[in-house]
Amino acid sequence: MGLFHTEFATVDWIIVVVYLAGSILIGLWANRYVGGLSDYLVAGRTLRIRLALATMTGTELGLVTVMYVAELGYTKQFASLYLAVIEVLGLAVIGATGLVVYRLRQEAVLTVPEYYQRRYSQTVRVVGAVMMVLAGVLNMGVFLKAGSLFLVGVTGLDDPMALKLIMTGLLLLVLFYTVLGGMVSVVITDLIQFLVLGVGALVVSFFVVDELGGIGGLWDLSGATYVNPLLGDNPVTSQPGDGVGPWMLMAQWLTLSIAVMLWPATVSRTLAVKTPTVARKLYLFSSIPFLARRTLPALWGIGAFAYFAVHADVGSEFQQAVAAKDISTLSAMPLYLAKIIPSGLLGIVTAAMLAAFMSTHDSYLLCWSGVVAQDIVAPLCGGLSDRGCVLVTRVSILVIGAFLLFWGLWYEVGQELWDYLAITGTVYLSGALPVIVGGLYWRRASSAGALAALVCGVIGVCGLPQVIDAINSMLFPDPDGFQVFPALMMLVTMATPTLVFIPISILVPDRHRGDGSDVGEVIS
Repeated sequence: MGLFHTEFATVDWIIVVVYLAGSILIGLWANRYVGGLSDYLVAGRTLRIRLALATMTGTELGLVTVMYVAELGYTKQFASLYLAVIEVLGLAVIGATGLVVYRLRQEAVLTVPEYYQRRYSQTVRVVGAVMMVLAGVLNMGVFLKAGSLFLVGVTGLDDPMALKLIMTGLLLLVLFYTVLGGMVSVVITDLIQFLVLGVGALVVSFFVVDELGGIGGLWDLSGATYVNPLLGDNPVTSQPGDGVGPWMLMAQWLTLSIAVMLWPATVSRTLAVKTPTVARKLYLFSSIPFLARRTLPALWGIGAFAYFAVHADVGSEFQQAVAAKDISTLSAMPLYLAKIIPSGLLGIVTAAMLAAFMSTHDSYLLCWSGVVAQDIVAPLCGGLSDRGCVLVTRVSILVIGAFLLFWGLWYEVGQELWDYLAITGTVYLSGALPVIVGGLYWRRASSAGALAALVCGVIGVCGLPQVIDAINSMLFPDPDGFQVFPALMMLVTMATPTLVFIPISILVPDRHRGDGSDVGEVIS
């Protein structure tokens, strides 16, 4: 059995094609229900708790999440479950207290930058929107490649051109129904994809646990793999520093805790629900499906690790391909599933994973393009009509989509995918934390402090491996001495905006606190 052997057959292709065709029809149908900007961006703010929960889970349990969590499961084994603990605790605290999300929904804004103007100034709104889109599009830049790697791995298409063609085709499909239907289309497809994905995840988990020898096999495996994320060295590998370690654990705990509360694609669901109380409950009830999104894919990655360890011939071929950079550790999980799930069911699983792919892409595309139209173009142009805002949003979706295709084809992720996502996320999160929390809970928060905090977020790009290598080569060339590392840059990025925001707000107060009086003029 070769590395690219798969059980994927003609019947599986039929299942996948039928599902994708259904998504196109949904986009055409949902376009009839888009009456204005509120419908297009937040589905008219009519989401109740059950539908909001389904669409939020459908968005956040995207294929990129499945891929990076499974990759962590493969490389870090049981130690990868630290992400689940951090996220569930964060959701539970927010859901129980309503911290930030309750007050933010009370503001009745369409986007986070609109709140910046209501609380601070139009300049803060535009700068905040630019930083948000920069971080979001960079963060999203690898989603397309991750999804394509899954499809290539599970179908056994090892031709490099196949990856590029699949990336292009998947992107065009998502662009089609997102441009047409906006949030109405996104909510409807997310609900369907939530159901399909739930079935697919259960099917995969059953086969993985069975292949591992049941719960007893899992327990035995835990004793021979990496379990404690506080250890900086992974005992399974021979490479020093190949584990998580306290520095990275601290950096990712801080980043993920803030992302749970303030990440724009998640907040867009908060702003689309019916009442502030529903917003709070949404976070509380999300803790269960979000626990599943961090544990089940990790289980599949752990299964891939065990499979390649037991089947030494395939495992050796995989390691050689990774060393030659023909594939990455992201491909471990799909290559594994292609061998243990029978034909027919594999088509359902693949459709479920494509559902996860589309759920994330449609919501994120709409989120970032809505910010471009609503919070950058409209303020700078002196206002846009509803029709104009929808048009700019649709054009922005296409432009962002073109960038995603270019970035996905060109950029090589120099670290595990989750590390890349966490690092690029700090560009927005580090500045948004003091600006939003300070604006909601501290009366002395000022526009000058907000601008300084938002701009400081750009430090986050220094956490990318290419930038770190450049910094170390110029400033810290001695490999045996002090050198900058990703976790340190993440912590510096997260701390700097808050440390700047507080003193500048005190030293340069606002003469008149923003009250949103000009918001209506901008978007009317």
